[in-house]
Amino acid sequence: MSRVSRNELLYQGCYAHIISRSIRKLKLFIDDEDFLFFKKLLIRAKSQAKFKIYHYCIMQTHFHLAVRMDDIKNFSHAIRDLKRDYAFKFHGKYKLSGPIWRERFKSLLIENEDYLYACGKYIEENPVRAKLAKQAVDWDYSSGQCYELNEIDTLVDRYDKQVSMAEVVLNEEYFEGGSIIGSDFFRFQFFESRKR
Repeated sequence: MSRVSRNELLYQGCYAHIISRSIRKLKLFIDDEDFLFFKKLLIRAKSQAKFKIYHYCIMQTHFHLAVRMDDIKNFSHAIRDLKRDYAFKFHGKYKLSGPIWRERFKSLLIENEDYLYACGKYIEENPVRAKLAKQAVDWDYSSGQCYELNEIDTLVDRYDKQVSMAEVVLNEEYFEGGSIIGSDFFRFQFFESRKR
């Protein structure tokens, strides 16, 4: 199946899994200062573009966000500016130049809050899969501590209602491959609507 463009996939008020990786697996976040500066930029981007972040994980070579966006264009510009501003700081600090990001960003449409929550759990388990932490709550640069330890995190927008994890396997192909995270029926509806 052909790649779905961001404008065909996303819509006002949708949930999405956002992923952006470094070029050549370059370590972009090396010390606490790097992680905290990026988080500060994320808070600013979120405030300016008026989107919500339900889950996040900042890894050494990439980041994940589970978001709700009201305006796709504003969101895209905010992420572009975030990555540009971080690159500027990174270049200055580490005396480097050239591109540091592999792509604009990847986005996968999420069906509803149940799948958003399941995706969030997948996102928060990234450091465990990478063997950087024994448990998700051990990684300081994700929303894991917010949900598991009930810690305050100014980056995280909590759910308005109780959600349950959709019955899905937490694997990379499901949450990072393709274009859609959701039920088979949701995927079917989406691709059928594209044929019209």
